[in-house]
Amino acid sequence: MANVASITAEDLDALNSEKDSLGLDKRCGGVSGLATALGTDPKAGLRDPELVHAHRQTYGVNQYKQGRPQSLISAVCRSFKTPVILLLCLAATLYTVFGVAIPEERHNQTWIEGIAVWAAILLATIVGPGAVIQYQEEFQLCKLNAEKDVIDVKVVRGGETTVKSSEVVVGDILPLSEGDKIVADGLVIESDDLAVDEASFTGEAGPVGKDASDPWCRAGTQVARGSGKLLVTAVGDASDFGKTMSLLSFPERTPLQEKLAHVAALVGNIGLTLAVTYLIALLIKWCVVNRGFPLDKACHNGPVQFFLNSVTIIVVAIPEGLPLAVTLALAYSVRKTMKGQNYVRVLAACETMGGATAMCVDKTGVLTENSMAVTDGWFGGRPISHAGRLITHAPAADEIDPGLRQLLELGIALNSTASLTEHGRDLVTFVGNRTECALLMLGRKWGANYQRIRDQHDGTKDVVQRYEFTSARKMSSVLLRTPDNLLLLNKGAAEWVLQKCSNVALAASTSGAIETQPLDDATRAELIQVIVGMATKGLRCISLAVRQLSSSDESRQSDFFDNAENVEQQMTLVAIVGIKDHVRDGVPATVRKCHEAGITVRMVTGDNIHTARQIAEECGILTEDGVVLEGPNFRTMPIQEVKPLLPKLQVLARSSPQDKLYLVSLLRHAGEVVATTGAFRSDVNALREADVGLAMEKSGSEVAKEAADIILLDDKFTSIDEFVSLGRSVFTFIRKFLQYQLTVNFVAIIVSVVGASVGGRMPLNVLQLLWVNLIMDTLVAFALAIEAPSPKLLQSKPAGHTEPLINEKMLKHIVMQSCYQIFWLLLILYGAPTLLSARYGYTPQCDLYARECESSSLSHGMSRIDSERFCGYITMCGQPCGSTGSTNGLCPTGGDIRAAVCPDEAGECAALGSFRCLQSTLERSLVRHHDEEFMKIASLLFNIFIFAQIFNIVNSRRINDEYNVFEGLYKSALSLTLIAAIVGCQVAIMKIGALSNFFKVQPLEWDEWLVSIAIGVGGILWSMAVRFLSRNISFRAAGDVYTKLCSILARAYEAKPRNMVAAHDIYTSEKLSVQQAVGLALAKAAAEGQKAKNKVDKHKRCVGTSQKCTWSHRGDSAGSLDNV
Repeated sequence: MANVASITAEDLDALNSEKDSLGLDKRCGGVSGLATALGTDPKAGLRDPELVHAHRQTYGVNQYKQGRPQSLISAVCRSFKTPVILLLCLAATLYTVFGVAIPEERHNQTWIEGIAVWAAILLATIVGPGAVIQYQEEFQLCKLNAEKDVIDVKVVRGGETTVKSSEVVVGDILPLSEGDKIVADGLVIESDDLAVDEASFTGEAGPVGKDASDPWCRAGTQVARGSGKLLVTAVGDASDFGKTMSLLSFPERTPLQEKLAHVAALVGNIGLTLAVTYLIALLIKWCVVNRGFPLDKACHNGPVQFFLNSVTIIVVAIPEGLPLAVTLALAYSVRKTMKGQNYVRVLAACETMGGATAMCVDKTGVLTENSMAVTDGWFGGRPISHAGRLITHAPAADEIDPGLRQLLELGIALNSTASLTEHGRDLVTFVGNRTECALLMLGRKWGANYQRIRDQHDGTKDVVQRYEFTSARKMSSVLLRTPDNLLLLNKGAAEWVLQKCSNVALAASTSGAIETQPLDDATRAELIQVIVGMATKGLRCISLAVRQLSSSDESRQSDFFDNAENVEQQMTLVAIVGIKDHVRDGVPATVRKCHEAGITVRMVTGDNIHTARQIAEECGILTEDGVVLEGPNFRTMPIQEVKPLLPKLQVLARSSPQDKLYLVSLLRHAGEVVATTGAFRSDVNALREADVGLAMEKSGSEVAKEAADIILLDDKFTSIDEFVSLGRSVFTFIRKFLQYQLTVNFVAIIVSVVGASVGGRMPLNVLQLLWVNLIMDTLVAFALAIEAPSPKLLQSKPAGHTEPLINEKMLKHIVMQSCYQIFWLLLILYGAPTLLSARYGYTPQCDLYARECESSSLSHGMSRIDSERFCGYITMCGQPCGSTGSTNGLCPTGGDIRAAVCPDEAGECAALGSFRCLQSTLERSLVRHHDEEFMKIASLLFNIFIFAQIFNIVNSRRINDEYNVFEGLYKSALSLTLIAAIVGCQVAIMKIGALSNFFKVQPLEWDEWLVSIAIGVGGILWSMAVRFLSRNISFRAAGDVYTKLCSILARAYEAKPRNMVAAHDIYTSEKLSVQQAVGLALAKAAAEGQKAKNKVDKHKRCVGTSQKCTWSHRGDSAGSLDNV
């Protein structure tokens, strides 16, 4: 048995990655030598189970890292790294430590607020979007992918057996037969007419023969015909498929996430600025009043309280419920899409699709049915003329020369891998390439049996060579041995085949003799017009040609038939057929909806420009001023010439998958939010580059589905408008919620700062604000998110990269509603104690001192004489009540209280200490009384604040100055239930004793409840008035201010993806072509992404070890076009 180490994993990977047949022969002695090096018997495979295990350890397992979910603990840890959570952790720590360590704060139970903040953090990270929801999404997705990828496969291990595809190892022998999916990279060691469909890998239609000349096979491809055996050379991540998957692990933030990050930063900076300003101002004032920094007063309405208040202001400024609200909205949208024929792989793709401004779609199978039929044709015969041989319908058998028809039937049957499955007389299912199926249906109409023709020639020596279709040649051929000579049967793109023809068929005998006529310039021009005429009708034009070659020709080299270019020359044109691929039902209506929604639909197709133009017009994509370009011209045009054409570019014909990538990249750089469709491996780069990638479930390859964000299960373009509508409803919901949330935060910040600065008390405590920002806001988010999307959404402009989340109208409503609420809250806070002093007034200081001084002094062990004397000083001699100049005989002359208290001593005395202690006791008692009395006002203020927000939910349902804010509300029973739940929770907080104590509120009287509700209802009336005035009266000055603010917001919120920023200088070059510019730009962006990935990888390595880690900053090369 050979040692596994005789070929290392690195050496094997090098051979496999490069398909290095020369290196395979030199280093290993060919396929058989490699099998020996791997310890594999070509007939019996890996017989020893221990060797199977050793190969799994050495060369890896047949699984892909892409999509493996992180653990729940990792998800929680990642959530704790966000700035908002870190700031809340700091606040919770300070509340807890100070609340326990400082007696005054311990008496006020400040530590409870710290515990509440910790609970809020856990709620936001574990239950919220930071961990559980994302973990569940990733886990479910990975579970689906794992179930989808693992299949049963046959393997030879001493004998033929069946194992799971994930158990296949390097060195295994896999028997292959028609229809099998290849689950690992490998080398063919036996081939019986084995051909593999590599369209999902290379993008080129048609199977590729596999034998000793081309033994390399790739995971993800499928056996098209024949049978054979495969020696596995790479599995899992080491395979080409696995390496492609590894490129799909670094998605960028979506436009909405970018804008929300800006909003969070803006709000956080405002809160931080106000908190720091408040802290500095109050510290300066406190130091001036106290003539220094007396440590004994630091805790009582001093620096400690100022610092805690500033932390509270920061907590107030943070919209803790916003991330959870966004996740809830996206999850709800995904659930709705899953009920249809769609599968959302990336949660954020819903909202991104709503902001799409450009859509690049394939023609075949997306816009069209991919169910083709021959509808027109030009056929050889007499006379050779445009009018005489052009048939504008699928010709009957008697309309074609019998000999030429026999040639066509032979070519249609043999130069094809497609097949037809008949279900009765009229129902036929296409299997394989749809163009070939259309030709088979034409032969079927003529009475030909393609399977009988194949049986007569396949499996014999009649078929000498097959030349499969390639995108470079645009044609395929089969070389057939006849009794007299060799016959080449060719078909391909009409104009490409015509260039290779030098004759036109006039007739053919049943014996195979072909009568021809030279193809002169006039006839060639005439035939070109035939092709153009068919193409302008939207037909795919296919030419069929033949060539007769002598069986033996000594002048031919031995490898003459190995090169298709040698035989596909001087052919005889037999027919040109036009194949109709009908536009799908509903496509024109969907395209029209997209245009109304402000989305430019661009068709990207490999068809010629005339066919592409016709189909685009039929679909409604091409408008009168639209631009149509061909791929070869597009990719070589200077970048500065293409950029002005982009807004009107609507069709890209004769394009390759790379051309689609170039177009998507240019559109993104221009600021568009781009969605694109793709079905093959060659589309992966375009799918990854686009903001939203759409793959086809039925016709799409596995690698394309892995690269996509959304999979269309029915392969229908008409499903896209549902995504657009749902995406826009997400964006609209976020705007509604932001208008509501920012109003809450703005009001809370202003009231908290003013209350703490003027009066020294926080009107709203942390517990109350967390109830609003987390629990209540989550219910509000549900209530707003579950509203059905309005049909009007598709009539508005899309929200692209530069559209601000907060527009002019939203800003107006936030400011005006905040002003309304702030007015009432400050009126209650400062007006109630004055205007309603009997109910909300504070006990005067001197009244409290006069009432409690005697009892307080006696409780400190003073004699009654000292008690009466000291209380007299306090209440009548300006200490602090009364006047220092009183002449009642009790007060000391000149106000010298020390001399009065210590008449017989020159310095301090014990009695003076008792006097100071009595003063402190009375001050603390006054603070407690005022705190208890303030709780009445604070309770009413808290209730008014909550009901103002409850009624503002209704206002926030309409953000574009609509009058009817109640529209559709009654149709959503769940929304009404959630609002009722919020009201019920608020009533419970105010009424139930335990909850009231926890939130530090007191029960309210019935009239206070009426006032709270009335002010809340007034918010709706105020909003109505604002809407009326803004729609009917011009406020030019205010409008200018709003416009300037919104322009600032637009610039601040502009979300440019990483590759747009990195490649800006390249796209502005005047010398580069589109191909060069996009290639270099993508390489530069990839280099930037690799730098970020290297940092993350190194950080992970550092975390897992005890080594001291240092960052290295290497200059990575931007690369070149060849490296892309």
